[in-house]
Amino acid sequence: MKVVFASHGSLGDLVPFLEIGKVLAARGVTVTVATHAAHRRAVAAAGLGFAPMRPDRPGDAGFHARFMHPRRGPAFTYTRYLGPAIGDSDADLSAAASGADVLVSVTLALAAPLVAARTGVAWLSAAFQPAMLYSALDPPKLAMLPLVRGWPAWNRRVLHYAEQGVASWAAPLAAYREAEGLGAYPAHPAFRGQHAPGGVLALYSPLFGPVPGDAPARTRQTGQVLQSGGAPLDPAIAAFLAAGERPVVFTLGSASAHVARRFFVDSARAAARLGVRALLLVGREAGLAEIPARPGLMVAQSAPYHAVFPHAAAVVHQGGIGTIALAMAAGVPMVLVPFAHDQPDNAARAVRAGVARIVPRWRYRVSAAPILAQVLGDASMQATAAALAPRILAERGAERAADAIMAAAR
Repeated sequence: MKVVFASHGSLGDLVPFLEIGKVLAARGVTVTVATHAAHRRAVAAAGLGFAPMRPDRPGDAGFHARFMHPRRGPAFTYTRYLGPAIGDSDADLSAAASGADVLVSVTLALAAPLVAARTGVAWLSAAFQPAMLYSALDPPKLAMLPLVRGWPAWNRRVLHYAEQGVASWAAPLAAYREAEGLGAYPAHPAFRGQHAPGGVLALYSPLFGPVPGDAPARTRQTGQVLQSGGAPLDPAIAAFLAAGERPVVFTLGSASAHVARRFFVDSARAAARLGVRALLLVGREAGLAEIPARPGLMVAQSAPYHAVFPHAAAVVHQGGIGTIALAMAAGVPMVLVPFAHDQPDNAARAVRAGVARIVPRWRYRVSAAPILAQVLGDASMQATAAALAPRILAERGAERAADAIMAAAR
């Protein structure tokens, strides 16, 4: 059996596929991951086959600033980055999917519907977070959808007008699809058109919300796919974690770290103000010069979250669904600072679960310390986080997703 995963975006848009891929590979399945060149090393480290799928992600700061803009980021992604390269993406994914039994795609893999329509390969789409189902019953909290409320009829109208309002995003994609003789899109590719009629894998925990009644047909919730394995913990970080009280871990994941600005400087100062130990995982793009050195503070580029978070008193981060899930699996409360895309919705769901507080990005400099103090002193939140940890660990999302993918090939 051959399974091809198609992914575009940050590491958060790749890691669940890597984890499922490792399960499939252990069962004797040939797994290929089609994605951009920046993820080649991560795919190889997981022991899976890599296939290039353009466009590659530019490394300049200007690209990341546009990609992560809270309001204009989605438009830039579709109209300036992915849309103009749809022919290249289609050619690359067509080559990767040759002879495949199943194709599994994520939201930004815009070539997947084209390849599935042309070849007839069994196609499953994946939703890594509830927001991507665009439900009127469980509406997403997104910057591009500020008017959704608690009334399904109203939400349906807002979602309809939102889809109409971004029709221009899909025009070049629709023209390409028509030129290829594949007919019209069944729906806007940024909304319901991303989902496969053969089945949708909701690869997130019911703790973030069950599958709503208006989800695409044949949606199956597998449970959370948690990151595992990876490089061993750096001895210096391990020594720091063991050297005193549990630190607060500050991180921004792989995408938001590119546009961190003063986040880590302000984080170091907040930790100093509260007198708590702190581990700052600043990524490759963040400079270290402005971060004041002090005892009880360690600055590192990165570390495997699943190895670090169990040693944390709290985690402060951007609200990526995978990072939230790993903190929940560690039983650790959070302060969330959403930047863009799905992060505001993920953060709202973590608050609803009782394990987090939110600080708006524009208020972080002045609010980080008092909100963090509240979280560190909230015994109820700490108890809730501890109680939810075994539940999310028991979901076995990667194994259940692998079962669904193998069943689709039969």
